[in-house]
Amino acid sequence: MPNDGTFELLAGLHDDNQAAMSFLQKPVYNLDEMDRRESMISLVYSGCFCIKSSKHIDPQQPGMVYIDSKATEAPLIEKPTAMFGQLVGIIVRKYLLEYNKEYEVRYAGAYDTDGMEIPEFTFKLKTLPRIEPGVKYPEHDAIVLQAAREGAVLLKNDNTLPLSSGSCVNVLGAAAVVFRLGCLGAGKINPRYGIRVKEGIEKYSSLELNQELYEFYTEEKNVFPPEDVVARAKDRSGTAVVFITRGSSEAHDAPKDKGGYYLTDEERGLIQRVTTAFEKTVAILNVAHPIETTWIEEYGVNAVLLTGLSGMAGGRALAEILEGTVNPSGKLPNTWAYDYDDYPSAPNFLTKDQIANKSGKAPFQYATTVYEEGLYVGYRYFDTFQKPAAYLFGHGLSYTTFDTELKSVVKTDVCSTQMDVEVRNTGTRAGKEVVLLYAHFDGGELEQPDKRLVAFAKTKELLPGEVQILSLEVSDKRLKSYSEAEAAWIIEPGKISFLLGGAPNRAKKVWSVNVADKIVVAQVKNRVTPPFLVKELSAKDLAGTYPQGEMTKAYTAEECEGKLPFKNSRTAIGNDDVPLEHTTDRLIRFPDLAKNPALVEQFVAQMTDYELARMSVGGQTGWGIEDNGYAGTFFNEKALDKYEIPDYFFADGNNGLNMFEVNIGFPVSTTVCASFNEELSYAEGTAIAREAKDMNLHCLLAPALNLQRNPLCGRHTEYFSEDPFLAGRMAGQESRGFEESGVSSCMKHFFANNAETMRNTNHSIMSERTARELYLAAFETAFEVNKPDTVMTGYNAANGAYCSNDEELLRGILREELGFTGYVMTDWNGYGDEGMSAPLAAGVSWLAPGNPDDTLVTPIEAALRSGDLPRARVQKNLVDLIKVVLKYQEA
Repeated sequence: MPNDGTFELLAGLHDDNQAAMSFLQKPVYNLDEMDRRESMISLVYSGCFCIKSSKHIDPQQPGMVYIDSKATEAPLIEKPTAMFGQLVGIIVRKYLLEYNKEYEVRYAGAYDTDGMEIPEFTFKLKTLPRIEPGVKYPEHDAIVLQAAREGAVLLKNDNTLPLSSGSCVNVLGAAAVVFRLGCLGAGKINPRYGIRVKEGIEKYSSLELNQELYEFYTEEKNVFPPEDVVARAKDRSGTAVVFITRGSSEAHDAPKDKGGYYLTDEERGLIQRVTTAFEKTVAILNVAHPIETTWIEEYGVNAVLLTGLSGMAGGRALAEILEGTVNPSGKLPNTWAYDYDDYPSAPNFLTKDQIANKSGKAPFQYATTVYEEGLYVGYRYFDTFQKPAAYLFGHGLSYTTFDTELKSVVKTDVCSTQMDVEVRNTGTRAGKEVVLLYAHFDGGELEQPDKRLVAFAKTKELLPGEVQILSLEVSDKRLKSYSEAEAAWIIEPGKISFLLGGAPNRAKKVWSVNVADKIVVAQVKNRVTPPFLVKELSAKDLAGTYPQGEMTKAYTAEECEGKLPFKNSRTAIGNDDVPLEHTTDRLIRFPDLAKNPALVEQFVAQMTDYELARMSVGGQTGWGIEDNGYAGTFFNEKALDKYEIPDYFFADGNNGLNMFEVNIGFPVSTTVCASFNEELSYAEGTAIAREAKDMNLHCLLAPALNLQRNPLCGRHTEYFSEDPFLAGRMAGQESRGFEESGVSSCMKHFFANNAETMRNTNHSIMSERTARELYLAAFETAFEVNKPDTVMTGYNAANGAYCSNDEELLRGILREELGFTGYVMTDWNGYGDEGMSAPLAAGVSWLAPGNPDDTLVTPIEAALRSGDLPRARVQKNLVDLIKVVLKYQEA
């Protein structure tokens, strides 16, 4: 079990001195969840209901599980963990098949590691009732369905799709049954219904499901059916539809090996036999992240459809696309390589297996991740170096065809332009098209990737022959580059060419502009300088600069002397905050602020050192067995009770509300992003926010703005894209949807939180230019759409300092350069390495999730009293926080 702040919180909610068997969560089960919360502890618990044993169970004598008196199978028994002890994974997904039914579960026959039989444990497990589509929030359900439809990407099609109306769908593979709708961790959804493959085909298409094949795979094994079953299937249709699935979770990076990035031997064997037996094969990729693709051509797969993790209407959207009543219009927001090692970030991405293989007796305490690939992330690498990839960023097929033509250009500044592009449906089916505009730079001294996305737009649904004009605007901000030598954003003299297309390797030049003199877009300061010179990949010397991964490693406490490796001293911004003086004798309460917001500074000024410290630390999480699932809340009790501060609840909300009560469930962020539809992302935000308000939630911990630097990142599904402009636009629209609907948005994780392995102690190191043009640029672009109420710092350190402790990052870049005026919070238990007062000194307003006792408060109070922590800084932090809370209060 890794050293992880979230796991520490979860483990702390459970008493160690319990009975022989006890519950982690209430004994209820949602049939529409493929992976329950327990799977976040270990991904092996997919499809399980976990209980906790006070004894260590002998894995050779794990016992048997009986459901309604019928023997099922032995539970999953993993090695006990220091945080959670011995968990017992009772496999229920295959056996609990009815909604709103109470099942009796009996666990018996297990022995502990001392050879003693463990007493039987019997309990009632209740499945939740199902809320049918359209019954609750029908207008939100329609947006969910649209996202699933538009987020699907047709990767390959040899005239195999769509299937003929009324034809039989021969489904093969366990994933036809285990069809995932969402991810685990902060991006988890708890949907009020879940339409999967069977229901999607049977209820929402004229297609006929091969029931015999479907039932064969309810055992969840990737084996080829018996010959007689196959013969009957071929009699009904010569086309097979084979399914592959991959889940993902916060706190766990995907494994590089088989079953993770690579197909298992069983999956390969199944696909090989399917393509041999059937005339045509369609592959459905129900996956959280890119996987290997060599098998597609190796086995001659005819069509490949990427559904991603497509939310609670995913099965319906799949059926409609298979039949052709819906035309796929998604494009890839990331690049799919042929092989994992084709990604230039691969040498500098630590996997759990790498760490395990290198560990000795001493545990690892810290890790460094050096971004040697520099600017060459995703398509910027494959396109620039002409490295073959299976499917590049921007790729996506349709059942119809389109012509795209530049109609007019208006130059609005030296480089800024507005282009009108005509899109015509030249095919025979209605469909939507995405237009991407790239920029290519010639003549400057700064190294540049071959192309950079600078604008995109999506049409409405166009009928055959129909035309739409799309306007693409390109400002100087899209064309600027960062010069470390000048500490400035500049546009160099030279020629800028603009290219229209989908994937960058198929984009065609349509216009160009000559820049006679250097343009200084913004003069700033170098604020995130790396602790050492990073040798980055360069097109000028591929062989001599290709990433080697020598500096990316894990460190024992002895190797790093118990402190962050390559810790860098930042230049302090300086404390120019003036302490607030309390000038009134009367007590100002929060209701007074709602009537007169001008009193906010006086409200904070009246607080004692203890009260300032207490207000800066959160209260608690709502993750306990008797709670409702909220992620955190302000502390407003005891000494703060007199101020009448209202209850204020936070929840994870990337694609739905990660609460215990069922609610809305959108596709994961990267699937929504594949729609390239900004209006859809905004609509998603409004729908989630409206349901959040009905659940008395005030701030959603979303969207997540980190880039998809590497396909193994466990939060790949939460993140939008490998491209910062696309990610920023789509995330900014979701954030705008939240806040225009009355709920605060928290953009996260600021910044470079691009791995889950050792995430609390992982140190991202890169050049300042890479940091600014990629990893900070996503936030900058999102801010252009909507400056959020709050920003969350990453767990990680970046370029010499923990993000939560970095004043140059939080006050310099975030506030001075990006114009942020809201408040900053930490990630959960992500307080950095310099004590509890360090985040507050750096500009953090709220330490999340905090604690109801004063463990975290006392050192802050002491620092305030001694003067080590400026009182004015904490006051300013809290003024920022309270102003946000007041935005949504009624007088």
